[in-house]
Order: sequence, then structure tokens, then C-alpha cells
Amino acid sequence: MKLICIGDSLTYGYGIKRNEVWTTILKKSLGIEVINKGISGDTSAGMLSRLYNDVILGSPTHAIIMGGTNDLIWNLDIKQITSNLATIAFQLMQNYITPVFGLSVPICTELARKNWSAMSDFNNMNKKLRQLNSNIIKFSNSYKIKVIDLYSSFIGENEDGQEKYYTDGLHLNVNGNIKMAHIVLLSYNFA
Repeated sequence: MKLICIGDSLTYGYGIKRNEVWTTILKKSLGIEVINKGISGDTSAGMLSRLYNDVILGSPTHAIIMGGTNDLIWNLDIKQITSNLATIAFQLMQNYITPVFGLSVPICTELARKNWSAMSDFNNMNKKLRQLNSNIIKFSNSYKIKVIDLYSSFIGENEDGQEKYYTDGLHLNVNGNIKMAHIVLLSYNFA
């Protein structure tokens, strides 16, 4: 068994030591090869463009796909993001790789505004993430693709990300990465 995780800074583990990133925790827990192909700032189109080199050529049995937040920050159309992610899943299946979608964690809005105000005002970001997640779930149900719901596990009482898990409103701290690995382990049997 071999797992490659493709995504953006949430997959990469922005701001976290490599041994504290959720993919490394997953590797230690499962005792299998887990390769992190997250790139900070990447979009769904960027993930699609590097899919062949970063994932398909690596011949994994499974691939976790997690992206779309950066697309939304740059105000890209949700239908286009969904199409890019669906194309990634189709290409994986055509190459006998089992795709698994990870729904991105919510934004911790006020903390994100404080640290990333030059990028976006973050209004309605979590609403847009819920719409994107709904599209991913609908698509996945049609093709029997497993979805790991990371979003719901990090949402707080006010429909915002729980600040205790974030470093800057967008990225998870060590405890957030531990929680993420735990959710993945409980949600999917990589046997």
C-alpha cells in the first residue's frame, strides 16, 4: 500500500515541522508509505497540472485530494474548482489509483483577517467552502468515491473555524495536524 496526498498548504503543513505534519503522523500510525505532495498556495488547476508527475508516476494505491481553498480566496468559480477536482479523481481512477477526497478545514475568519488581510477580506469564505464541499460530496456519491469530512470536525459554534487549532486563521497548528491525522485514520481504512 502506498498513499500520496496532493493539495495545498493544508496538505503540505505550512508553518509546521515536517515530523508534526498530519501526513507524517499518518505514516507513523499506518506503517505504510505516505508521500506529501502539498504545495503552499496551490490551486485546483495547479494540482491538476502536476497530477501526472506528482501522483500518477509515483504509482500509489490511494491518493488523498484536498484543495480549493486558495481558489476561493482568489474568487474563482466554484463550478470550475469542482470540475478540476473531479478531473483529478477521474485521472486517478483511469490509472487504477483509488481517489479519496478530504474536505478542507474551515477558515478561522477573524484570525485570517488579522494575518492575511492583503489576500482577501474572507467574507463568506466558509459559506463558499460549504458549497464546494457539497459539490464534492455529490460528485463523490455518484462515483462511489470516499470523502473524509475534515470541515465539520474543525467548525465551531459560530460556523467559523475553532481558533485553538489554527496558527493564522488559514493553517493548522500542531494540535490541528494531530486532529486531522486522527480524523483521516478513523474515516478510512487504508488496508
